[in-house]
Amino acid sequence: MTPIGDGPTEVSRTFASIPPPPALMLPEDGDVVGEHYKLVRKLGEGTFGRVYVAQRLDVPEHQVALKILPRSLYVGRNVDRELVMLATVGHPHVVQLKDHGTTDEYVWFTMPVYEGQTLQERLEQKGSLSLRESYDIFRAIAYGLEALHDAGLRHQDIKPENIYLAVFGRRIHPVLLDLGVAAEKEASFIAGTALYASPEQIFALDASPHRPPLTEKMDTYCLATTLLMSLVGPKYFPGETATQPAELALAFAQRAGEPIAKEALPELGGEARAKLIAAFKKWLALEPKERPSMTEVAEQLDVLLEKEREEKRREEQAKERQKAALLRFRIAVGLLLVIAVVVGLVFWSKRETLRLANELEDVKNKGEASFKNLNECNAGHSVARAEAASCKTARDKDQAEFQRSLDLLSKKGEGADKVREMQTMVTSYANKLRACEEGATLAQKQCTEDIARNITIAEKEKSVLAAARDEQKGLAEERAKELATRTTERDACNSEKATCLEQKATCVDQKAQILIACAGTPTRAPSSGGGAVPASTSTPSSTGAPANPPPVVTPSTPPPPPPSPAPTPAPT
Repeated sequence: MTPIGDGPTEVSRTFASIPPPPALMLPEDGDVVGEHYKLVRKLGEGTFGRVYVAQRLDVPEHQVALKILPRSLYVGRNVDRELVMLATVGHPHVVQLKDHGTTDEYVWFTMPVYEGQTLQERLEQKGSLSLRESYDIFRAIAYGLEALHDAGLRHQDIKPENIYLAVFGRRIHPVLLDLGVAAEKEASFIAGTALYASPEQIFALDASPHRPPLTEKMDTYCLATTLLMSLVGPKYFPGETATQPAELALAFAQRAGEPIAKEALPELGGEARAKLIAAFKKWLALEPKERPSMTEVAEQLDVLLEKEREEKRREEQAKERQKAALLRFRIAVGLLLVIAVVVGLVFWSKRETLRLANELEDVKNKGEASFKNLNECNAGHSVARAEAASCKTARDKDQAEFQRSLDLLSKKGEGADKVREMQTMVTSYANKLRACEEGATLAQKQCTEDIARNITIAEKEKSVLAAARDEQKGLAEERAKELATRTTERDACNSEKATCLEQKATCVDQKAQILIACAGTPTRAPSSGGGAVPASTSTPSSTGAPANPPPVVTPSTPPPPPPSPAPTPAPT
C-alpha cells in the first residue's frame, strides 16, 4: 500500500473529493419540492445534504423521506443515470428510491419512512452486538450491497448511522440507507466517513499517482470496519481517535495485522476466535484485490456462528455420552433382569423336577400295588385248581366205591331186593357224580373267568405303568438337559454382570471428571438481545457528522472465575 503523502494535516470525519459549496441554498420546512412534495419537518442534516419528512400534496396521508443534495456533488457525474441505476436495485435490504428529480441547485429523491432506529442508536443504548445479532444484521446488509454492486454501483459510506434496524411485525429488518453519495464502480468521485473508510478512499484525497484504483472493494472494507466496531466497541476499535493521516495509516496496519485486540471479546476463544480473526484479516486487507467480493463476504459471515456451532457440538457430544451411559445402564438393568429370570427358571425347574419325581414315586407305588393284586389273583387261581383236583380225586374215589358196591351186589345173586338196592345205589352215586361234576364245572368256569379278568386287568395296568414309566423317564432326561442349559446361561449372565459393573464404574469416573471440568469453566456473561424497539424519533442521517459525538462505551472487564467447587460424587 502506498503511504499517505503530503496531504492535509487533519482528515475530517466525513469527506468528499468534491467539497460542497460554503452556503447550501436548499429548500426549508414548508417548501414544495418536485411540484408534489411538501416538506413537513427535518429529520436530519449533514455535510452534504438534508433529509425531510414530506407529504404529497395530492395525497397528504402519503408521507415519504425526501433527501436533498447540492447539485455541486454531481459535477462530472451523470446524475440521471446514477439515480436510475439506484432505482433498479430493488433489494429488500436496500432503501428503495420511489421518486427523484433535479434542479439547477439541488438533486432530490424520496424513500420510505421506516419505524425503528439506526445501528448507531442501538449501540449507544445497549452496547456491542452479540455474534448472533451481528450475523443477522450484517449478512442482510451484505446481500443488499451485493445487489448494489450487481447494478454497477458502490455505496462508499457504510457506517452504523447508515444501517437502519426497521421493525416489521415485531422483527428486526436491516436496511442500508443514504445512497446520496453512491457512485458507479469505477467513478472517480469519492466520499465517505474517515473512521470506517478504506485506505484507498483516504489515499484518493492525496495527489499521489500510485494510489490504488477505486472499486467496489472499498465497500468490503467499510462493512468490515462497521462490523468490527459493532462487536468490540470504541475502546478496542483501531483508529477510533485517529485524526491525522499518520494515525489513520497506523490504524489501517493494525486492522490488517491484529484486528481483534486480545482484551476484546473475552467470551470468544479457541478455534472460533482464530477463524474470526482470519476472516477480518481478509476483509481488512490493505490491497483491494486481496479482499473478497461482497458475495463471498456474505457467505464468510457464517464464521460469526462458529462459537454457537461449537457449543451445539459440545451439547450434542454431551447428549451422546448421556445416551451411551443410559444405554449401558439399561443394558445392565436388562442383564440383571435376565439373570433374575434365569435364576427363577432354575428354581422353577428344580421344583418341577421334584414334583415329577414325586409323581413317579406315586406311580411306582401304584404299580407295586397292582402287581400285588395280580399275585393275589394268581394265588386264588392256584387254590381253585387245587379244589378242582380234589373234586376229581373224590369223584374217582366214589366211582371206585360204586364199582366195589356193584361187584358185591353181583355176588349176592338176583332178586327184586337186589335190583332195588342197586337202583338206589346207582341213583345215589349218579346224583353225587352229577353234583360233583356240576361243582367242578362251575368252579372251573369261575376260575377261568377270574384268571382271564385278572390277566386283562394286569396287562392294562402293566401297559399304563410302562407308558408312565417311559414318560417320566423322558421328562426326567429333558429336565436334566434344561437344568444344564440354565446352569450355562447363569454362568454367562454372571460374567456379563461383572462386565456391566466394570463399565458402570468407568461411566461413574467419566461423569465425575465431566462434573469437575464443568465446575471449573467460567460462566459466560449473557449478551444483549436484539428485540424489537419502539419507533425512534431520530432518523437516518446523511453523511454529515452528528451534532454530539457518541459516548465511549467501555465493556466491563469480566470478573475472575470463581474457584472450582469440590467434585460432586457421581450417583451410583
